[in-house]
Amino acid sequence: MAGLFGSLSIALRSLMAQQGALQVASNNIANVNTPGYSRQRPVLEQEAPIGYGSLLFGNGVDLRQVRSIRDRILELRIYQETQQQARYSAYLAPAQQVEALFSLAATGSLQQALSGFFDSLRQLSVNPSGLAERQNVLNAANNLAAVFRRASGQLRQIAETLDQSVAQTVGAVNEITAQIAQLNNQISAAASAGQNPGTWEDQRHLLIEQLSGLIDVAVVDAGQGKLTLTTAKGSPLVVGDRAWPLDAPVDPSTGRVQVFSQGADITATLSGGRLGGLLEVRDQLIADVQSNLDDLAAALIQAFNAQHHAGFDRNGVAGGDFFVPFAPPVPGSNAGAAASFTVALSDPALVAASADGAPGDNGNLAALIAIQSQNIVAGQPPASFLASLVGRMGNEVARVRAEGEAESLALLQLQNLRDSVSGVSLDEEAANLIRLQRAFEAAARVVAVVDSLTEIAIHLGKE
Repeated sequence: MAGLFGSLSIALRSLMAQQGALQVASNNIANVNTPGYSRQRPVLEQEAPIGYGSLLFGNGVDLRQVRSIRDRILELRIYQETQQQARYSAYLAPAQQVEALFSLAATGSLQQALSGFFDSLRQLSVNPSGLAERQNVLNAANNLAAVFRRASGQLRQIAETLDQSVAQTVGAVNEITAQIAQLNNQISAAASAGQNPGTWEDQRHLLIEQLSGLIDVAVVDAGQGKLTLTTAKGSPLVVGDRAWPLDAPVDPSTGRVQVFSQGADITATLSGGRLGGLLEVRDQLIADVQSNLDDLAAALIQAFNAQHHAGFDRNGVAGGDFFVPFAPPVPGSNAGAAASFTVALSDPALVAASADGAPGDNGNLAALIAIQSQNIVAGQPPASFLASLVGRMGNEVARVRAEGEAESLALLQLQNLRDSVSGVSLDEEAANLIRLQRAFEAAARVVAVVDSLTEIAIHLGKE
């Protein structure tokens, strides 16, 4: 209404609006270093004007709402880049451990053991009857077998450690999805009541970012403030205010931890986050290296035993198995060859050095030494096959390291962009405080003036 009381009402409404806006600015300043906080902005709007005769008078200002400033598209990009950066980070550490097992420079490496074994055969060929040289061959062979078994065992240990990490990561995923489901409910309730859910949205954003670091996540706006989260291939994680936990049982046929969603095995579909990296290095890199190691062991056992059978030992007896023969678990499979690699001989006199049984002959030794350069495994000599395997691992580790660094830079740029949109600027908030303070002081001044005029009007008829 017009008049002094109308002006007083406008001034009081302005005081309340400016006070609310001051609280928003103060909250922004207080949370300048809070991770995930999105700055808030007070939305001030004019009140509907009032009519007085043929005139319309302004009716002041109202604080309609407090709005959090965020870029939804930018947040989705951060989730995506977080998934890939976490995947490469989780992949790199165990991949480097695998690479170190076959390092050419490592003491006791498979390359050194293989080379040392064939060198011992060459030394024996100089003195085929020498028991010391024959014992040296058995020592080198036992060392080669031990290195094969150790490499296979270490690969198994790395895989078992990854299994534990997979199970722990699944547990962390379930904890976060339960919290997100609860926040979905709180945000929806606040939005329905006309309240600002910004604080809960900030918490949910942080949790989804953490979740993206663990598993590949697809985010869909379900309306009413709720988000639906699934894996990249559609397995549900959060729907409305309900979380769908994952399971991590052990597959009895392989002994490996698998990831299940609602009774379905989704292990092979996970491609991002920490889980994606762990599963990729376990099920692809380590499985490939183990398969190659088994192929090399099986080829060496078969080729060496076959040639050893063609020779004669120090007593002129036909040679037997030099290595314990490998029995494939299923036809065409070499699984377990490296883990079971064992020397069959213990008596150095039984090394079949001779080609014709004559004492001092080294004809069969020459054939055994020639295996080193024969294409006995995947169309390559043993050393070349092993060097190719080491080279592929080195290239893979270098690729993952480079791509991980690129993803980290991309993620940092996106986070900086988000900060420029949603982050708090102390200079801007300080300017807002001064502006709001002046507005508050002016409204208070109006109240004081109206109070003075009202007092004058009351006392006009007393004199």
